[in-house]
Amino acid sequence: MAKRSKEQKKKRKKKRKIRKSFISTAAFFSAAVFIVFCIYHVAFKTDYLDIKGIDIVGNFSYETDYIIEKSGIELGEKIFKVDRSKVRENLEKEIYVKTARIVYELPDRIYIEINERQEQYQISFNNEYIIIDKDGVILNVYNEKSKLITIESFTDVIYNVGEPVEFKGIDDINTVFKTLEYSFSEFGSDTINELTVLSDNAVLLDTEYGAKIKINLEDDAKYQISFAMEIINKRLNNNLTVTLDLIDFTKGDSPVYIEDFQWEDI
Repeated sequence: MAKRSKEQKKKRKKKRKIRKSFISTAAFFSAAVFIVFCIYHVAFKTDYLDIKGIDIVGNFSYETDYIIEKSGIELGEKIFKVDRSKVRENLEKEIYVKTARIVYELPDRIYIEINERQEQYQISFNNEYIIIDKDGVILNVYNEKSKLITIESFTDVIYNVGEPVEFKGIDDINTVFKTLEYSFSEFGSDTINELTVLSDNAVLLDTEYGAKIKINLEDDAKYQISFAMEIINKRLNNNLTVTLDLIDFTKGDSPVYIEDFQWEDI
């Protein structure tokens, strides 16, 4: 009898555990359904997640309303329906927009950060001034000269707005801009007044001292510029003129110094 009583107690305990487990599972699913219902109600039946505003920073070339229009975002639409990748793609089609970052500001705002391309140089060609950024991307074309650093060209220029500029006879266009950037960073923004693109991977730097430096872009441009500036400074310290002189690094292993050069020497 005692043995049968113990077995009955075990069966009753097992049944109670099953009932508790069933009740817990049912309670869990009921809670889950309730939560899903609440989320659905908030998301679709109220205006809690409706976009009420778009905050934009970094737009200097474009009006805020224009950026909003091009983004494709509409006030009142649900924030989770905004495809940030698509918005970024839309905005980065604009010429002056280099990058765009889109952030959800829950519950009802979108934040857009614009990183714009800056007008850095102007290329004088065919009586036009081609405006480019520091990477050579063409931003605009004007008929009048601006205050930007001018790049003259003795070779043909291929240019389409929104695309990188190309110079015939220059294999790597980036070497031209790196040469300018190095000159400015090492010797100051006023040291180089103008750069002229020549053929056969060569450029001519017009310095504030009047002397010109002919650079071979296939060699170490930084070394050539530093060497040339050292020559100029030594001559100035010795009271020697440098105006209208040419330091040419395209004639061989050593630079050739030409006083009172003629354009035929270029």
